[in-house]
Amino acid sequence: MMELYVLLPWLCVAVLELTGGVTHVEAVPKNGKQSIKKKYRPIYHISSPRGWISDPTGFTYFKRQYHMFFQYHPHDGTWGNIHWGHAVSMNLIDWTHFPPAIVPKEYYEMHGCQSGTALVHNNYLTLFYTGTVVADNETFQTQNLALSADGIVFQKYIYNPLIREAPHGVSEFRNPRVWKFRNTWYMMIGTTSRERNGKLILYTSGDMFNWKLDGTIAESMGDMGNMWENPDMFEMDGQHVLIFSAQGVKTEGYRFRNLYQTGYVVGNFDYVLGQFEDIEISTATFTELDYGHDFYAAKTMLASDGRRLLVAWLGMWQSDFIESKDGWASMLTMVRELRLSESSRLIMTPVREIVDLRAEILEDAWYSPGEMFYAGTKSFELIVNSSTIVSFVGLALEWGTENRYSIGYHADHGHVSVDRGGTDGVRIAEWVPVGYIHWRIFVDGSSIE
Repeated sequence: MMELYVLLPWLCVAVLELTGGVTHVEAVPKNGKQSIKKKYRPIYHISSPRGWISDPTGFTYFKRQYHMFFQYHPHDGTWGNIHWGHAVSMNLIDWTHFPPAIVPKEYYEMHGCQSGTALVHNNYLTLFYTGTVVADNETFQTQNLALSADGIVFQKYIYNPLIREAPHGVSEFRNPRVWKFRNTWYMMIGTTSRERNGKLILYTSGDMFNWKLDGTIAESMGDMGNMWENPDMFEMDGQHVLIFSAQGVKTEGYRFRNLYQTGYVVGNFDYVLGQFEDIEISTATFTELDYGHDFYAAKTMLASDGRRLLVAWLGMWQSDFIESKDGWASMLTMVRELRLSESSRLIMTPVREIVDLRAEILEDAWYSPGEMFYAGTKSFELIVNSSTIVSFVGLALEWGTENRYSIGYHADHGHVSVDRGGTDGVRIAEWVPVGYIHWRIFVDGSSIE
């Protein structure tokens, strides 16, 4: 279990145990014993029942339920032939796993069905995805379609692939983001240029089945990496927000510290030209969505009440997933709500329904520097308030004898930091509180958000 230490100064600390969350339907061996260990298993984050989980592949609302899809390798806790995992919820916090929505069986997807889009059209839950085939040390990627009338059983389109090859022979060609504007369907795909610059290309269709190449939406100015993937775009407050994940961006101080980055630019998209107006995508205009260690491949949806919701992979490539030895690996982030600030920055807050998981107040008191509280549970929400802003505010979470995770605000530098130890344990983000400090910290098994 976890212990909380207050470093400086006096802090008001409330600890609320969180229960409920995700229902895992796991196979039980004949001897009656569960084969999957639960030492690191989260309670309210989506994790794989068994096997590997990574990028969310689709997120939508269908027949009064939220449907979450994700890259899923069901056989063990490592990357493999990717399926589309599927979880369903009525309220964005209690999730039940369904059978995989897409399983790689066809000739055009034999080595995996990668991320794309989930949407509803003509009362069908419709999935667009990338099929991958590896042959003679070459990767071939195509764009495909599957549909479902009940949201459980999906039928692949008989004339797949919709798009059989990338333009100009580029092998990196994946993650279709599909939407409809007026009478035209649009498909944005992540790729790389011949010069090995990240790039997003656009296809259009009048019927959702027959597509033609329409041009380039955006391309790196040279400093934004060699491959862009997992694109997403939506309109908010009269502006268009373009989210994507970039590979190959060089570290700049405390920016771009992870192996790959997920961030956004804000501008105006011209549907006549199929491009953004007067915007250059570079490290100067690209803003990271989350400065933490584990955040990738964000996916958004528009809820029926008008909220823009986001989820991402709470992981990072080439990380050490120690739980994989137990037969499963990784999880998704909590669902987050988005809004756009007056300065065109995306602001994320925990989905409001998360408060319904609160079960018991474990602690609610003022703590002085050096005092400690024993949580007694591995899944809780920690609410921290300071009565005043001083030069440094910090606390530490400890478990076992050598594990420590520190969170601090440094007024002199105007930033908040986290430190999970090790050679690359520190992450920093610019942040200045207004009046006083208010933090909500969510701990769930082996994750902290």
